[in-house]
This record gives sequence, C-alpha cells and structure tokens, in this order.
Amino acid sequence: MYQGLSDDSKMLYRFIRRTGKILEKKYQIRQSATGIGGMDKVWLMSIDFDRYGDPINEQEARKLIIACVDDFLEAVNNDEELRPFLQDFPFTAKNLELRIFNFDKNQELQSFPFIAIVTDSRGKIGFLTKDPNIKYGYKTDTEETYDEAVAILKQEKQTKLSN
Repeated sequence: MYQGLSDDSKMLYRFIRRTGKILEKKYQIRQSATGIGGMDKVWLMSIDFDRYGDPINEQEARKLIIACVDDFLEAVNNDEELRPFLQDFPFTAKNLELRIFNFDKNQELQSFPFIAIVTDSRGKIGFLTKDPNIKYGYKTDTEETYDEAVAILKQEKQTKLSN
C-alpha cells in the first residue's frame, strides 16, 4: 500500500488512516481516500468518507462535517510526532480537505433536497445536491466558511437552549 513512499510519508498516511478509522466508528462513515500535500512540509491533508443510510439535510450535514473536521484537527494538533512535518501549526480547517459522500440504499448519491456531498475544502464548507436528471454537475452547490458554519451551529444550539 505504501510502496515507494518515504518513511515520513508512510507515517503521515498511517496517521490519516488511523484517525479516519476513529472517525468511521464515531460517525458511522467509511474511509474511501486519503492524501497529503506538500514537498518539504505538509500543508494539506485530505480524507474522503462514504456514508450510507438515511438522507441528511443541510443542517445535519453541517453538524457532521464540523464534528469530523474538529476531531481530525484535534488529532493532528495533539500528535507530537507529526508536528515537525507540518508547515502550519496549529493545523486548521484551511489545511484540510475532508469530504463525505452520502449514498442511498442503491449506492447512488442522495438526491435533492438532501445533501449528496458535504465538504471542508481548505476552510470552505460546501453542500452539494444531486439531481438524477443531471448527468454531470450538481443541482445546487453552496458554501460558507468554516467560521460561519461554526457560528450557525452555535446559534442553533443557543436557540434550542432558550426555547
């Protein structure tokens, strides 16, 4: 699996896979791809997941992606072995590409109005919906910053507490 990679790269990929396994169990998702970006130092880590089950709306997708991003970043920033290999410390949502593909029981991406793919792409949270009649592309593609998404979740929590 890691044939031809340097020992440093192997260590980084093992970290991503190990952390991905933790997220798999915690959020009922399945790791499907990993990657790193950087020559001398890592400035980007990438991990994709597949999720099977009930469809999720934008609010649920936001909560899931922020939880996954936060857990992944906590693992990165608390791992002393990784620190010398990181270009930026602490690592933030801008150093991460994390995608969750949401599939139905037929292994097709969930269709509008539900979220097909939710992403953190370098600090931008994206929500994509799929129309089965559109072969390429998405029905909707919206985004907000990571900070905006966190603020929305915080506001929703405060609203629930005050009701």
